[in-house]
Amino acid sequence: MVENDDEKQRAAAKCDRYGEIGVVQILPDGSLQPLGQSSVCDCDSATLHVLETDSDLSES
Repeated sequence: MVENDDEKQRAAAKCDRYGEIGVVQILPDGSLQPLGQSSVCDCDSATLHVLETDSDLSES
């Protein structure tokens, strides 16, 4: 998902269970790390779905 290991990619992500939205960093292994907070959602099983990445914005 990330083209260069040194490149930091950010994305908007949404909790599939409750719909909370937050900004995450996409790590080289494809995992998501919330930025500016400990989690995107307070639910026990926050499964996140990437909505849009910063590279999506630069393509338009």
